[in-house]
Parts: sequence; structure tokens; C-alpha cells
Amino acid sequence: MINSMPDWLLRNLQKINEDSLHHAFLVTGKKGIGKELFINHLGSLLLCNAKGLKACKDCFSCNLESFNNHPDCYELTVEDGKKLIGIDQIHQLREKLYESAFLGKNKIVLINKIEKISREGLDSVLKILEEPPKNTYFLFTTDFINQIPGTIRSRCFDLELTLPSEEELISWLKDYSQEEVITASNLSENSPFQTKAFLDNNLMEVRNEFIKEISGIIKNGKEISSISEKWVKQRDSLIIKIEWMIRILHDSVKFHSDPSINAISPDTDNISRYLSENTDVESIHFLISNTNKIWNAFSLDSNLREDYQLNSLFIDWEKFLGISKKV
Repeated sequence: MINSMPDWLLRNLQKINEDSLHHAFLVTGKKGIGKELFINHLGSLLLCNAKGLKACKDCFSCNLESFNNHPDCYELTVEDGKKLIGIDQIHQLREKLYESAFLGKNKIVLINKIEKISREGLDSVLKILEEPPKNTYFLFTTDFINQIPGTIRSRCFDLELTLPSEEELISWLKDYSQEEVITASNLSENSPFQTKAFLDNNLMEVRNEFIKEISGIIKNGKEISSISEKWVKQRDSLIIKIEWMIRILHDSVKFHSDPSINAISPDTDNISRYLSENTDVESIHFLISNTNKIWNAFSLDSNLREDYQLNSLFIDWEKFLGISKKV
């Protein structure tokens, strides 16, 4: 059951004082750094019979085939057909937590992305944290720390995970060349697991198609509807494509202030430089704001129609960049 972790992720355990463990941990860090993997590993250590944050590898907990099947592990996720973890789920959890642990040691609660809990549910979580059950540990993660109420944060140990160095990343992804790892990392905001996914899923092909499509939208506004429909259907790559759009705009702003500076994304350098030379910076800032709003809405799985929102964003890009009117 003890999950293996990269050394660069494992070292974050050193930030935890084993002699005075906090009852709640809020694990933060860059998206794709491995927050869920980390809390699963931490949870498995807390369930082990050994003292401290060490794995004996001999007890029932260590040898259980599936960590999530442990009788003293409670994991809350969004139920099918719903957008958020509701208060009823928190109430059901509360009843179980005040019972004795099945194996007589600790109980753990795993909630990956605590921002997925409803407002009423968070109020109920707060009441539990104010009077926590004995020998019970709450392990939360979030991608949006500013969305977590201060009352919840103040009752948690804030543990921010540290990114690996370039050398550590290359060593971890040793099945790929150094050049491939560096390029993928650059296109993945230096996020280690997103870098790995980029390489494993051959996203370079997706990237090349993205450059072709976004260039067409910027230049002449052609096929906006068909491209937006296509992107929405390809949900697995939708968020990262919007992130790539934002990076193009950020590079354009950088080139406005200093044309000699290096691009964030070298393979879209020509697009960004052209925009900086032919579009006013106010329009680019407007598009950054709008594109960020769409990214946030899609990342949080809002009820907005994604095809309409994306189509509207593409129209704004063509309208405010105005390249089709300049050539």
C-alpha cells in the first residue's frame, strides 16, 4: 500500500514535525506537482503501525493491496451527477469519524481539492476541525488556496510542496532525452507531473496542431466555430490549450517592454513578437483577463456552456488583435 514517490517529492515530509503532528494538513503547490500522490503517501504512513512517519512494510496497512480500501481511510469525492461535495456527505463522514478505528490506530480523511466542497459543507468541516476526533488526521489539497476560507486554513498545517530542480526532473524522467524533458517542462509551466504527462501522451502533436489553429484564428478568424467545437470535444487537452493561449499573450506583453527578452514559449515566439509589434498592450491585457476567466471557469467545471464561452473568446481574440484588418 505504501506508494513510491520521487525523491524530490518525498523530501517534503521533512517539513512535518513527527513529534507533534497537526491533525489537519492543507497541501498546496503548483498544479501537477503531485499533491494527491503526496497526501496518499502521507496517509499510508499515518496508518502504518510503526512510530513516526516511517513505513514498517510488515503490518496489515502496509501490505493492503489498495490504500483506498483501508477500513480507517475515508476519501471524499464529488458524487456522480454533482458538481460539489455536499453537506450530506460531510454529515455521513462525521458519524463515522467519532467511532473507534477498526485497526485501533489512526483514521485519516482524504479530500483532494477541498475547493470542491460546497459552502455549507465547508461550514460542517470547520466544526469537525474545531473539535477533531481523537487520532484522526485530515489531509486536504487545493489548487486554489485563495478560495479556501481563512477559518479552514487557520486550523490546518499549510504544507507547500517544493518543485524539483532541473537536474532532479531530468533524472526522474530518464526515459526521455534531456532536450525533450526541458522542452516539455517549459510548455508545462515547469510542473513535473504535467511534464511527464506531456511526454507520455505525446502532446507535442497536440501542441503543433494548436499553433496551427490559433494562428488561423488570429490571422483571419476562420473556422472559429468548428475549432471551438473541436476543442470542447477534446476535453483532456482543453485546459492546457487555454494555458498556451495565455502564455502567447504574456510573451507579447514582455516583448512590448523589451524586444530582446527570451520568450516563455520559444515555439510561439514569432506569434508573440508579431502581436507585440502590431497590437496595443491594452488590448493584450484585456485578452489576458478574458482568457484567464475562461480558464478559471473551465478548471472549476462551472455550469457555463463551454462551447459558447470558447467561441466568444476566439471572437474576442480575432476582434481585439485585429490582425485580419492589418494585413
